[in-house]
Amino acid sequence: MAGRFYIRNRGKRVGPLTVDKLHMMAKRGRFGRHYEVSKDGKRWSRADEFPELFPDDGGANDDNFDDDGDGDYDQEIDINAPLVDDGPKPRSRAKGARTSRARRGKSRDETSAPPSSRRSRPTRESSQSDGKESGRRSSKNTDDAPRRKRQDQNDDPGGGKEVAKKKKKKKKNKSGPGVFEDVVAKKPKKKKRGGVMGFLFGSGETSAEQEPHLQKLLHVHDTLRDLGFSVDKLVLIGSGGEQISVSEHIGTGDGPHLLGLLTIVAFQSKTTDLHLEPTAEGVDVRMRIDGTLVHLVEIPKSAINRLYGIVKVLCETKMGASQEVLEGSYSVVGPKRRSDYRVSFTPSVHGQKLAIRVLDVDNAPQTMRQLGAPGRMIKTVNAVMKQNAGMVLMCGPTGSGKTTTLYSMLRSVDFKSRNVMTLEDPVEYQIDGITQMNIDSEHGKSFSDMLPALLRQDPDVLLIGEIRDKESAKIAMQATMTGHLVLSTVHAPDTLATLHRLLDLNADPNMVAAALDLIMSQRLLRKLCQECRARRRPNDDDKRRLGDSFRDAIYEPRGCKKCLGTGYSGRRAIFELLDVRKQVGDAIHGNPTIVDLRKSVKGKGFQSLRVNGHSLVAQGVTTFQEVDRVIGVE
Repeated sequence: MAGRFYIRNRGKRVGPLTVDKLHMMAKRGRFGRHYEVSKDGKRWSRADEFPELFPDDGGANDDNFDDDGDGDYDQEIDINAPLVDDGPKPRSRAKGARTSRARRGKSRDETSAPPSSRRSRPTRESSQSDGKESGRRSSKNTDDAPRRKRQDQNDDPGGGKEVAKKKKKKKKNKSGPGVFEDVVAKKPKKKKRGGVMGFLFGSGETSAEQEPHLQKLLHVHDTLRDLGFSVDKLVLIGSGGEQISVSEHIGTGDGPHLLGLLTIVAFQSKTTDLHLEPTAEGVDVRMRIDGTLVHLVEIPKSAINRLYGIVKVLCETKMGASQEVLEGSYSVVGPKRRSDYRVSFTPSVHGQKLAIRVLDVDNAPQTMRQLGAPGRMIKTVNAVMKQNAGMVLMCGPTGSGKTTTLYSMLRSVDFKSRNVMTLEDPVEYQIDGITQMNIDSEHGKSFSDMLPALLRQDPDVLLIGEIRDKESAKIAMQATMTGHLVLSTVHAPDTLATLHRLLDLNADPNMVAAALDLIMSQRLLRKLCQECRARRRPNDDDKRRLGDSFRDAIYEPRGCKKCLGTGYSGRRAIFELLDVRKQVGDAIHGNPTIVDLRKSVKGKGFQSLRVNGHSLVAQGVTTFQEVDRVIGVE
């Protein structure tokens, strides 16, 4: 336990501090396990990794800690101690050198002693006896604390068992269904900041006055990656244009403050959806990270009513309609950042369930190369996007990234020389330079009404949100035949199923063959965490599934702090591209079945989603389990 340490919290650092000084700070509540600790001021780790810095006696023996041996056991930490970056580093003392305190102590002894004793030289025997005596005294001092600890345990029968039970109970409480369950919120206490805490954060009221769910959200916010700005920089913008600054509500725990904390945590974790699910006690908040729901915090009903109220105000929906399905949208603006949100309220047994879809452009890939598309596919798509007329369809289930890919195609178009328009339900991403329109069936603006009106606006490139029925398919293909480049989506499992669905809608096979250029299918796979993935040799079944892409080893998830214990970090898209004219050809004209279409693409360079997914398994990017999860078991 020898040595000195530096501590840091929210970017502010203090040090170097001795172990005894840190013990004293921990007992008085001025140094917690959520801090960061460093031995050299450069490499930082969580304070949880240094259990020796936290005493186990709960502060019962405060008088045993005398930091500098001057008898002042209760002295406060010097608030003027230099920061790590402000003051010079302590110089290491050479071997055998004496400290100034030792020199002063010796000088006092020499001056108090009689002159004869100072002039006389000690004999060899006396020096040896003095050395033995001092050695016994030093060993006694060093072993004093462990001996006291053992004596306390001997005085209290079963004390060791009680300590073991407490540690086991604490470890059990840390486990839970969510990756943030190790963050334990304390009960609210009213106190003022002082000492080092006052030096770091000012003398105002501490976060202990806040409610437990706010403490946990603040802790998660401090734990995740730094965005370069804090929650007080966010501004909430309603669908009607009204603005609410979060900075005016910091520390209040009301709706804007709570919504701002959830928003900034979603920014940090790259969340795509927020689910607020009511229970008998409160509301569970879960985030969808990399396609998987993760438990975040439980909010009491008294606080959730304030949160629901501010969301309904931003979305301009009915305030008291707790038994109705409500929908709306709002936006959040931060420093050089803007994100949009789609809101849905649904009644349930214990109250209203709120689902918020996060449409964050900064977290969304901007180009197909960022999505992970291969070079040959990008070259084929870019060639079609330069045409005056044509049709590109995207297929896949909800949440597979179809709209993101279509917008990445749109960004390759020159907006200055071409008129680009979109018709969506609703508009998900706002792009400068193009005209975007929402479908509003309640006010007589259905798809069948808006699409003909849109074609009269002389568009060059047209993005249609979804082809849902025979009428929309017919209008979209007619727009292609009259000299427009059309992009749209279809809910189908793969490219060949999309082609068969169009034919099943009684679309003219000749028109389908003439209008369609490309059909793309897409899925999002979680990528293995590069910090903790485990290497293993493939077995016979793995070799069979890998086929030509077989390699010597594959990888499996393990789980660490950087990946939140999931074993995966980030996502990557896999694609299936069907060049209709080259790979299907005349097979469309005979009203083919799915089996006929699969036979027609064999030997023509067509690669399925599963083959592309297995190639990523061979490269160590993902796993077989992840491929089967998003595509289905073979």
